[in-house]
Amino acid sequence: MKSFPGIPSISARPLRSALALIAAWATLLTSWQVVQAAPAAWQGSLPAGHLLAGRTVVIDPGHGGFDPGSIGRQADEATINLQIALALRRWLEEAGARVLMTWSKPQDIPKTRKYRVQSRMVYINSTDADVLIDIHCNASAAVWHGPQTFYWAGAPSYHLAQSIQEELQYLTGSRRQVQRIDQYVLRHAKMPAVNVEVGFITNPAEEQKLLDPEYQRRLTWAIFLGVERWFLRAHWPQDLLEAPPPTELMRR
Repeated sequence: MKSFPGIPSISARPLRSALALIAAWATLLTSWQVVQAAPAAWQGSLPAGHLLAGRTVVIDPGHGGFDPGSIGRQADEATINLQIALALRRWLEEAGARVLMTWSKPQDIPKTRKYRVQSRMVYINSTDADVLIDIHCNASAAVWHGPQTFYWAGAPSYHLAQSIQEELQYLTGSRRQVQRIDQYVLRHAKMPAVNVEVGFITNPAEEQKLLDPEYQRRLTWAIFLGVERWFLRAHWPQDLLEAPPPTELMRR
């Protein structure tokens, strides 16, 4: 039987493992093709789904209240973080997930008070969620641009960050790669956790895009796709995770 580079021949594996590999990739490809096709046909709302039924996702829009985060020419970071988080919540709920947020409207955090990360973590870790997605805007020199996904430690968090970043790269053309970062929220989360820096608020052109509802919709669709892909693969045996996908079937 013909063997492909990087894939042990089926005769060298137990039949059950080979069949599991085929079934697992068939499931992933079917679901991936369904959700990839959705934006073109989407005219207001996706039908209620079940891809993420039984999953709980907690979203933490960074900053808020007395702490606006980084400041752009038109908006502060906390405002954009919340808008992005709310758009992402919609996609996740449409797919059947239970979505919790550390805050979901400006009045949740008094303007005189800072929502400290220690307090956020008490709530986040009490939710028993499957995953944490922290939403932030990046800030640096005005020439820098592009979204980037960070994680702290652990294979589940790394694979989640990688899945999200691949979708963001496809959407935006960004060459930014997944990186580790020692961030309090990521370090103390009791579930797989990532920080998605959705773009540079200090880049005027990117800030303008981040304030555009249509761009927010597309950006959060990419994040959703990454999360959905990760959930499909998260509990596969390690040999299935390491086997290369049938790339000729996954071309966009």
